[in-house]
Amino acid sequence: MAPRSSALVTGAAAGIGAALARSLAARGYALTLLDLHAPGLEEVAAELRRKHGDGVAVRTARLDVTDATAQAAAFAAHVDAFGGLDVACLNAGIAEQGVVLEDRKEVWQRTVDVNLTAVMTGTQAAAAAMKGRGGTILAVASAGAFFPMPAAPAYAASKAGVLNFVRSQAVVLARPPYKVALHCVCPEFVDTALVRNVIDESAEKARRLMGSTDVKLLSAEFVAESALSLLDPGTPTGTALLIRQNGTLMRPRSPHGGSWTRPVDAGSSSSRGGGGGGGSRGSGGGVSSGAASADVAEPLRAARAAWAASDWPASFRKVQVVRLSTAFRDAVQIVASPLPPPGGAGLPPGTLLLRRAYVGINASDINYTSGRYYGSKKAAEAKLPFDAGFESVSVVAAVGAGTAGFAVGDCAATLTYDGFAEWSVLPAKRAIKVPRASADVVALLTSGLTASIALEESARLQKGETVLVTAAAGGTGQFALQLAKLAGCHVVATAGGPDKAAMLRRLGADRVVDYKSEDLKTVLRREYPRGVDVVYEGVGGSMFDAALSGLADRGRLLVIGMMSA
Repeated sequence: MAPRSSALVTGAAAGIGAALARSLAARGYALTLLDLHAPGLEEVAAELRRKHGDGVAVRTARLDVTDATAQAAAFAAHVDAFGGLDVACLNAGIAEQGVVLEDRKEVWQRTVDVNLTAVMTGTQAAAAAMKGRGGTILAVASAGAFFPMPAAPAYAASKAGVLNFVRSQAVVLARPPYKVALHCVCPEFVDTALVRNVIDESAEKARRLMGSTDVKLLSAEFVAESALSLLDPGTPTGTALLIRQNGTLMRPRSPHGGSWTRPVDAGSSSSRGGGGGGGSRGSGGGVSSGAASADVAEPLRAARAAWAASDWPASFRKVQVVRLSTAFRDAVQIVASPLPPPGGAGLPPGTLLLRRAYVGINASDINYTSGRYYGSKKAAEAKLPFDAGFESVSVVAAVGAGTAGFAVGDCAATLTYDGFAEWSVLPAKRAIKVPRASADVVALLTSGLTASIALEESARLQKGETVLVTAAAGGTGQFALQLAKLAGCHVVATAGGPDKAAMLRRLGADRVVDYKSEDLKTVLRREYPRGVDVVYEGVGGSMFDAALSGLADRGRLLVIGMMSA
């Protein structure tokens, strides 16, 4: 991180805001901390100065975020002090004020003004400060953005407004001239003064709001680390990160492909009145041992281990191929299989017991269910029934005697023929230790490794070369395009249709050929008369012929992923 990176945090005097300030300071950011409660701000600033000394620059200012003019001035003052703004954490928030059906509008309106309107004006101020240089805006909402909260309808409406504002505005902010990432963090109940006040005020009110009075609250520190994991440049803009009470992280309603969960450290503390299904202010695609600072890496491992050991069943479900067919539904059935007892007692030496977090689904799964990987139909039929699926990422739940390299709570990627199973026992030598359990890691296994090995080992790709990637909008094609760009190459990419073409341009393709409106052979002959140095070809037929004709002298042709029917 550049030494002059800076961040601004609203609602920074306590709770999640203070935790964000601590995490950002640990990363070396210069800080502006804003809150209505000036004494609390000074306490947080003094704590950071004691801990980091000259290693952190901290400014504080009292601010009512509902004053849009004052908020804009606070952002401008930050830029004047630090020369720019890299991260804005719009965290200020309050609990339900009044009763919508009984009180005057002015009473409950403040909930909307603080929780929603101030986020919108804060985004406006942050975007102005980041315009042209980029940056990231994190809006702290709540799980109440997703779930009904009958006891706090104005609060839930304000947080749902933040969620949909972020998902809508992010698309525009990502484009020039802004080039700013906007994300939303939505935790369930967090151990903050806001939540504690509800619990202390009335146990009955807490039960109505939270659904339970005997669960654990998420720690503000974990929420902060989860939120800051969104600073990873690979995070799709507009990400809404939901963290459940049990520490499971999700990206529901993702514009980039469905929901997912990840088991991580919930950093919980006893609440005697926290609970699932509602919302407080706060966070988690979470945090991974790679994304979090060193002092939370071990708690994350411990939390993953706790997730892997939770709700330990006597048996688990898996998908088995029972007949050969290219129609997956017809080829498979779900069966139950016994699970070793809690703790993995009796595991064979050198093995791991894995609890699945993610699996990958590929065209290769159809090749597998049709028996194409067994040499002949007769050989495949002799193997029936056999377990389906092969790409997966799991958490280690137990380790057999004499197993080196893995501990309970570690994350493991596998390419074994039992991927579509809730649990698995396999030799440790067949597992790949990875820093986190995430959907991204699954994508790396087949598509990513195919592109990496092909370009680096087979093509011996060199900086400055011209690379043609056909079917570039596919899984391995996207990896090939990005790897070639990272290697400093000029990339020509093919795809069919304007949406795919636009996506390839966003990934960095120098020339996109939409084969539905352009002829590849003509483009190569006219624009690349010398030819291309490397062809990464995954289509065949006339596309193969056109790519081959455009290959330069001593060029390299890579044929990817074709299998005879």
